[in-house]
Amino acid sequence: MQWHLLSNETKHAFEQLKLQQTAKFHFDGKDICVAKLEDGIFGISNRCPHASASLHHGHCNKRGTIICPLHGYKFDIKTGRSTDGNNYKIPNYQFKIEDDKLYIGVKSY
Repeated sequence: MQWHLLSNETKHAFEQLKLQQTAKFHFDGKDICVAKLEDGIFGISNRCPHASASLHHGHCNKRGTIICPLHGYKFDIKTGRSTDGNNYKIPNYQFKIEDDKLYIGVKSY
C-alpha cells in the first residue's frame, strides 16, 4: 500500500461530512465515492460497474454499504465487493490520519 498526503482543504472537507454521508473526491485522475463511518473515512470507485452510475449520489447505511442510485446495486465501501451476491468488485481506498495529516492509501501491484 502506498500512502499519499492529501491537502488540509481535503482533510477539512472530509471532517465536515456527517456520518454515512457520501461525497465525490477526485484523486490521481480517478473519481472516488467517499463516506464517513463511525470507524473512519472509506472510499470506492465512484462508478458502478453495472451501468456507470455515480455512486456518491446513492445512499450509505451504517454498515458501510453503498447503494447505487440507478438500480440499487450494493457495495461494501471498505472492500469494494458487491453485497448482492454477484461477482462485482470495484477498487477501494483507505484513508488514515497521522500527525494530524490525512493520507489516502493506494494499492500497488
